[in-house]
This record gives sequence, structure tokens and C-alpha cells, in this order.
Amino acid sequence: MSTTSGRYDRVSIWLHWTIGLGIIAIAVIELLRGELFAKGSAPREALKALHDPAGTIIFALILLRVVWRFTHVVPALPPGMRDWERLAAKLTHVSLYLLIVVMPLVGFAATFARGRPVDFGLFQIASPLSVSVSRDVARALKEAHGYLAEAILVIAFIHALAALWHHYVRKDDVLTRMLPSRPVDLRRNARLLSPDAST
Repeated sequence: MSTTSGRYDRVSIWLHWTIGLGIIAIAVIELLRGELFAKGSAPREALKALHDPAGTIIFALILLRVVWRFTHVVPALPPGMRDWERLAAKLTHVSLYLLIVVMPLVGFAATFARGRPVDFGLFQIASPLSVSVSRDVARALKEAHGYLAEAILVIAFIHALAALWHHYVRKDDVLTRMLPSRPVDLRRNARLLSPDAST
């Protein structure tokens, strides 16, 4: 890589990929369960029941990620980036952080507005609402939750494309510094293993 601007710590990397893959998995399951299984079938109901507790666990990780982000130093952006690129990167990150916090909160509101707890099987998180909510409000909250999830997927896709562009076009370390481990430098290893390396 042509630039080196540091590397994210292991906790940040683990949270980044766990949260990202978790959100994608929940979204894909939610989008496909109606297509794959008949209404009222056991697999469809099992996946439906999994949505709220899985989302709650991801939300807990999101809160940890936010706290970790603001209490730990992050690598600087690579030198040579234009002002508009830095602004775009900042807006993308801020948008993602806002969406991944607001989206589950709206999901909780939608669940509680329907008078349902978040059911983990062994225990439940009861609704804190002490007043009844109209069906229209509950439906609007559920729809808003879905739209926010779709917005996250769109911005995350743009975020991934930008990382690939940095890696293959700009050839900097924006992508590799967030990977679980640095890619192996095959040319360096080949030199070390060469018979001439000892001479």
C-alpha cells in the first residue's frame, strides 16, 4: 500500500464486522422469509420470533461501538484526499452511525406500540408503554423501521464501494486497516524463502 495511516484496534474491527454482518443477516432474513416460507409455517414464525431478540443484541453492540468510537483514537484519513472526499467520508460515517442507532430504537417502539415484549425465550423485555397506541401509529412505526433498514443497506453498499475504490484505485490502506488481519505480502515472503535470501 502506498500510504500507512495506522490501523483500527481489534475491538473496533470485531465490532465493525459483527454489527455489519449482523444487520445484513437480519435484513436478508426479514426480506426473504415471506418469500421462502408460507404464512403461518413453523420456519417463518421461528424467523419472525428471532428478529427482535437478534436486533436487541446487535443494538447492544452498536451502543458499545459508539462508546468505543468516541473514547479511542481512530486512524487518520490517508494523505492526498480531496476536501470533498473527506466531507463525503465524514457524512457517510455520521449517517451510518445515526441510522444504526435510530433504526433499532424505532423497531423497539414499533414492537412496544403493538403491546408486545421483546421475547428471548428464557426472559422478556416488557413494553414500557403505559398507554395504548393506535394501530395506525404502530403500523407507521413498523414501516419507518423498514425504510430505515433499507437506507442502512444502501449507505453500507456505498461505504463498501468506497472502500474497494480506495483499495484498488487509490491503493491506500483504508480497507486493509479495518480487516481482521493484514493481507500476506506474497512477494516479501517469496524473497524470505528464496535460497538467495541467506546470502
